[in-house]
Amino acid sequence: MLSVDPFNVRKDILRFKDEASKHCSCQQDLNLLISVFKLACVLNLVIERTGNVNHKSYIQGMIYDILNSLVAVLQMRERYLHLNLRSIIEHIARIALNKVYKGDDFDGTVRRKDFDYLKKERAVENWKYMHETYIRACDYVHSSPKAGLDFSSKFLDLLLKDHVTKQSKQILTLQKLTSATIKIFIIYYEPEISSAFFRSQADLKYLLGSNLYKAYELQSGRVSV
Repeated sequence: MLSVDPFNVRKDILRFKDEASKHCSCQQDLNLLISVFKLACVLNLVIERTGNVNHKSYIQGMIYDILNSLVAVLQMRERYLHLNLRSIIEHIARIALNKVYKGDDFDGTVRRKDFDYLKKERAVENWKYMHETYIRACDYVHSSPKAGLDFSSKFLDLLLKDHVTKQSKQILTLQKLTSATIKIFIIYYEPEISSAFFRSQADLKYLLGSNLYKAYELQSGRVSV
């Protein structure tokens, strides 16, 4: 843990850990959940410490969706989890399309052709994975048979058990998607991240984790390939 708390997030992380541990007994799963929460903190700090960050509403939307994904995982609301995963992907796609699209002004609606464009033009950002995850999330949101939803469930059934996938797998899915999203975010917002954490690189590494911090270092030119 940090010896100091310059961004006043350590207490929030500890409070999250205490609450999450009430719903999750596996230490590995808890560590992944904390990692996701830390990444939401990074997004929030970029907004708080950057005066005029572009596409602020999309970043705020990602924070909201990540936090709601955590709630969904802890409460075992799998369909609600996928609703939020889909929304996270849409927000980061809107940011990417606004940054790179060379045609008419992007209207904010993410379509299949937009994913195809990103997969072709920005393959390094792993849009193939993002699109595949988006499609799986849509299966849940639109009640596709592929999601395996039990439509015979009664009210009390849903109240007590609204999931078909084990919690550990849901947590892993959330952590992987959140990490992939932040990796894309680093590409487009490295200057804002560097500005927000100008004197606190150790704190940034603590929040991002080793792998994402390496991606940040490469993007910022702090290390050579």
